[in-house]
Amino acid sequence: MRNIKSEIFKEYDIRGKYPDEIDESAAYKIGAAFSEYLGRKKIFGNIVVGRDARLSSPELFEAFSRGGLDRGRDVIDIGLVSTPLFYFAVNSSGAAGGAMVSASHNPKEYNGLKLVREGGWPVYKKDGLPEIEILAGSEMPRKIGAGKIAKKDFVRGYLDFLKKYTDVERPLKIVVDASNGSAGLVLEKFLDEIGVSAEKLFFEPDGNFPNHSPNPLLPEARKTIEEKVKNSGADLGFMVDADGDRVFFINEKGETVESNHVYAFLLDNFLQSGELCLGTASVSKIIEDVAKNKNARFERVPVGHANIKTAMRLKDARFGGELSGHFYFRDFYYSDSALLMAAHVLSLASKTDKPFSETLKPYMRYFHSGELNFETKNPAEAIERLKKEYSGGKQSFLDGLTVEYPKWWFNIRASKTEPLVRLVVEAESKELMEEKIRELIESIL
Repeated sequence: MRNIKSEIFKEYDIRGKYPDEIDESAAYKIGAAFSEYLGRKKIFGNIVVGRDARLSSPELFEAFSRGGLDRGRDVIDIGLVSTPLFYFAVNSSGAAGGAMVSASHNPKEYNGLKLVREGGWPVYKKDGLPEIEILAGSEMPRKIGAGKIAKKDFVRGYLDFLKKYTDVERPLKIVVDASNGSAGLVLEKFLDEIGVSAEKLFFEPDGNFPNHSPNPLLPEARKTIEEKVKNSGADLGFMVDADGDRVFFINEKGETVESNHVYAFLLDNFLQSGELCLGTASVSKIIEDVAKNKNARFERVPVGHANIKTAMRLKDARFGGELSGHFYFRDFYYSDSALLMAAHVLSLASKTDKPFSETLKPYMRYFHSGELNFETKNPAEAIERLKKEYSGGKQSFLDGLTVEYPKWWFNIRASKTEPLVRLVVEAESKELMEEKIRELIESIL
């Protein structure tokens, strides 16, 4: 077996190009190391293993599972599933933890592993992943037992869970894009059972992703669904990414809705007085405004799904949201579910005759740039420069640098994996936002 490559151990998961960076040998070692890690933590019981639609996922699934079996762990094989369905399986079965074989929205040549402990606690760089990397690279005896593997289907349980939160009052006409990913199978059943008329795009799982990129953040990936919604007279549309944990909504005009606006819409309808909601350092001020309006609390956390999931649990937050289309729910084990968000949005949209774009207008108070990426040789130096140049604003350092002024603010942070800085600017007018973006770019570059 070749040595495992340290660069596949990322901030929040394990990921790399297959087979150059991550292969069956690496997956086997990580499976064994993960089981050993759980044992050292005194976490005993089955592990759940699922996989997405990528071409290499069956091989990595088999190798990871064999690593666990050889450490004496019983494995529950849940097959081809979305990442949220994997979370549901881990939590509802009371498993010791599990692994989802997936590279999320990355291009087709990538694959990886997303690891969780009991209760869906994320295993990431701040909690567990460094220990697993060390164990995977060590010469620990590989075979100490012979666990058993059993297939189990959690689809019906997950659908029943989702339907508890779905109440579509009037027939909706929608368009849905499953990105040829692993969510298509459960998504089809969900749509058939909730009473909507849905035009279904790219529901067939295909790891070649032949129709568009598996990343819905890319405008070209959304082109087909935007045109379909606009030209078909649909009420709205939504698309999920390749492993079904992120969701983006399209209004009746064929325009992609900002995650900020749809998250604010959710909070305005469900957040109760005194409850806590979370957002990352880069989400819009509208989230804070809505929470304040509801006499609720809002806190920011660093960007990244593992950061927000951990904070959700520690603070018992009811909801969490990111610009990237991840939405988190206390009712869903403090984890993210694209379909639970879709269930809520479809239910709310069905309770009014207003167009979806009109329904969201109250939350479009600010002009938000979205995340802008810039290459720079020294991200830390660029951030330090802005810290000095914008010393007149209110500065905070939760995640990179945030500087607030009365009519605008910005956040800049270094990428964890590339020589990039990620910039977000928000202002009370489009003109001011664009002016400040130009100004900041000059300083960054």
